[in-house]
Amino acid sequence: MAETFCERLIAAANARLDKIAMTVLGPSGTETVTFGSMLSQIRSLAYRLSQEQIAFGDRVALIGENHPHWAMAYLGTIYRGAVIVPLDPAAPAETLATFINDSETKLAFVSPSSLDKFRAACDQLGRQIPVVLLRSTEASNGYALYEDWAHTPRPPEFDAAPPPARGEDIAVLLYTSGTTGTPKAVPLTHGNIFAESDGVEEVLKVTDKEVILGLLPLFHVFSQIVNLWIATIIGARVVYITELSSAEIERGLKEGGVSALVGVPRLWYLFHKKIFDAVRALPVPVRLLFRAMLAVNGWLRDGLGINAGPILFKRVHQGFGGKLRLAVSGGASFDADVARDYHRLGFTILQGYGLSETSGAATVTRFEDNKVGSVGTPLNHVEIKIDQPNSEGIGEVLIRGPIVMPGYYRNPEANREAFTEDGWFRSGDLGRFDRQGHLYITGRKKDVIVLPSGKNVYPDEVEAHYARSPLVGEICVLGVRDEASHFEGAEKLCAVVVPDFDYLKANHIANAREAIRYELDNLGRELPEHQRVRAYVVRAEPLPRTATRKVRRFELRSQIEASGVVARQARDARQFVFSEADRKLMDSPAGRMVTAVVRQQAPEVEVIHPQMNLELDLGLDSLSRAECIVSLEKSLGVEFKPAAVAAALTVGEVIALAEAEAPQQLAAKLTQGEVRTDWREIFTSAPRDLAELQPILKRKPLTAWLIYALLRIVYLIARLCLRLEVEGREVLTQVRRPFLVCPNHQSFLDPILVCSVYPFRVLQNIFHVGASEYFSNIFTASLARLINIVPVDPDTNLLRAMRAGAIGLRAGKVLNIYPEGQRSFDGALHEFKKGAAILATELSLPLVPVALDGMYRVWPRRSWRVRLAKVKIRFGEPIYTQAEIPASGERETQYEMLIALLKERIEAMLKEMRQA
Repeated sequence: MAETFCERLIAAANARLDKIAMTVLGPSGTETVTFGSMLSQIRSLAYRLSQEQIAFGDRVALIGENHPHWAMAYLGTIYRGAVIVPLDPAAPAETLATFINDSETKLAFVSPSSLDKFRAACDQLGRQIPVVLLRSTEASNGYALYEDWAHTPRPPEFDAAPPPARGEDIAVLLYTSGTTGTPKAVPLTHGNIFAESDGVEEVLKVTDKEVILGLLPLFHVFSQIVNLWIATIIGARVVYITELSSAEIERGLKEGGVSALVGVPRLWYLFHKKIFDAVRALPVPVRLLFRAMLAVNGWLRDGLGINAGPILFKRVHQGFGGKLRLAVSGGASFDADVARDYHRLGFTILQGYGLSETSGAATVTRFEDNKVGSVGTPLNHVEIKIDQPNSEGIGEVLIRGPIVMPGYYRNPEANREAFTEDGWFRSGDLGRFDRQGHLYITGRKKDVIVLPSGKNVYPDEVEAHYARSPLVGEICVLGVRDEASHFEGAEKLCAVVVPDFDYLKANHIANAREAIRYELDNLGRELPEHQRVRAYVVRAEPLPRTATRKVRRFELRSQIEASGVVARQARDARQFVFSEADRKLMDSPAGRMVTAVVRQQAPEVEVIHPQMNLELDLGLDSLSRAECIVSLEKSLGVEFKPAAVAAALTVGEVIALAEAEAPQQLAAKLTQGEVRTDWREIFTSAPRDLAELQPILKRKPLTAWLIYALLRIVYLIARLCLRLEVEGREVLTQVRRPFLVCPNHQSFLDPILVCSVYPFRVLQNIFHVGASEYFSNIFTASLARLINIVPVDPDTNLLRAMRAGAIGLRAGKVLNIYPEGQRSFDGALHEFKKGAAILATELSLPLVPVALDGMYRVWPRRSWRVRLAKVKIRFGEPIYTQAEIPASGERETQYEMLIALLKERIEAMLKEMRQA
């Protein structure tokens, strides 16, 4: 066996000179490099470096996007015996200047797109470093060109001589991006690279038949393992794409004939979400068949070792090009449920664990022993142990072996912290072994959240659970100060969530914050009490991440604690840069009209940018957003399609909606002045012929008596089985119709139970406005008609719901409305929506507060099991808007005061009932 990595590279290339080594799928076509050409270019680059006075051990920086030239510049530098310093092209100039200065870079290979940033870094250092442009452009400005260097003639004796570096010599200097503190430089030796390549090659069982898609940035060690080290020593082909879009990734998989794909968990999660979002859009019978096929293939694989996935799920496999054999995930822990789904689909995703300091992977799962949820077992000649394990066997992961770096570059203090006295490297990660020797990573040591109860929470595990929601694009769980706790320094769990906006649009979900809170509450009930998230921040801005896609937790926590844990966290307006196209759009007739109506609802916003999210950046709730849309409709004299309205989540999308629906009216209507529409006008202009409201408005005395009789039976059963207690019912006969009845919400059964206690004169006039998703089948639709429920989609038809409520009330009916809008898990009140307050204020009607307690035990949310428990209902004194809310002042303030008063009354009644 050859002694060094470079010698293995030479042997592999010489054995297959005409075979394609690298392919680039670019916009103008396909470029290829053979192994013979690759080896020649590597040697020419190495020879030219020596001629340009780059001595053995000198540092050479490498900055640019993935491309064969990048790969060959890397390999040519270490062939010379110099040290390559790969840097993140997305890093700011200040960071690049720090790394360039610290490494004492003598020369740099730079892509044209990174040249300006590199020059800015050099200007900060006050010195100019020679540059070799990785690709020629019209503006090369006299810089040395890769093409010239890579075809430098060299003497035969140079090719005949072995590469000068030995195992102990440094080959690569990696600057870890780090999630906290000052980044450190990790030197990897030729011996480290050799040991890592040898160990991973043995586990993955790769051959020169592999075609590898290079998606991950090459400056990171995880990408270098497969794309640079293993691919070159086994003679595999690497396919590069020039853009990381879903279309280009699909092109790379299919046109490249890819058999191996290496990615971080987030990449696999995106693929998984795309697959299962498509399944969710299928009819129910097809979804059930898909689930059955998943179960069958899982049983075949686990029980008989037969993988029918490529046959049962042929379309899914074709989506990955149809030839994918090897799938690898690394860089972070992988959700076990997602891994199981891939397993049942017929894919085998191997997982690796390691750090830059361990040359990448230290453990890998095996084909023959792919334990879902674990990161596998150590590579050959690598030792791993758990330091000071707790009662669960969890402790810091220590690593020792030939893959471990010799020590941080010029950083003795960091080395003292990183290594034990007997040479074990402290990973900073927490993990445990199972009985079979599989390693499980539970999180970073510094990220562990210690709650006042003394319980430890590992955020990676919690994030993986909540990330199962298709609403979630990104999520980070943090421990933030708990201001309500009596314990000094106590923390509570807070989830920072970035929605999946594509999913929101596809499913017409306009109220992202409420939908996410509801969904995560549901998922939280599947976790132990101490792992449940207690606060949410929903934001449009992506989470701050390192170059290797790890969340910068400490930076994020500082942001959250500085601004307070609130329901939303708007992006700083200074983050939005106006391009010429943005300015033109905002100055267009539609742009000016949308700006005007948005400012009516958010007067405090100084800057309005096309990319701003109406809810998360501008703070418009669902009702304020609806007012904006009504103002636009009234201004333009049109009525937008509900689905199109729900899909318009940003200012730019609302502008596009206005331009698409009323292109001719815009210029003329803009000159007529600003149109301000309020809720009173919305209710006054509401059409009285809403189809779904007609059955409610018709008198049905026989039906009413039948329903009353059935509900009296329900009442008697509740008195007997639920020990139902009712107080204050006489209020309903004293208040004059129309009015609103406003109970808190704990169960699907609430409307039936509350209606069962109504006197007949109230019951025959009662109606409800309910979410249409619960009344979509024949049975529930019939039930809705029977008990006077108007089913409306609150996301696509919120205005219709409000108008329906107003029409019914103006017809003398009684509206039963639940201000929380969602059921409580534990009886605690949720935030009250102001819809009831708007109706009561604008129609000058009283509100009857109702406290309902115990139903969350009878039929809990996320459960189909009905239990027997004590239930109480109390009707409070009516709240007369004109008497209790000041008539002067802003309408919005009146709504907020009224809904706060309503919540306060219900909360007080609940407290009294529970104390009794």
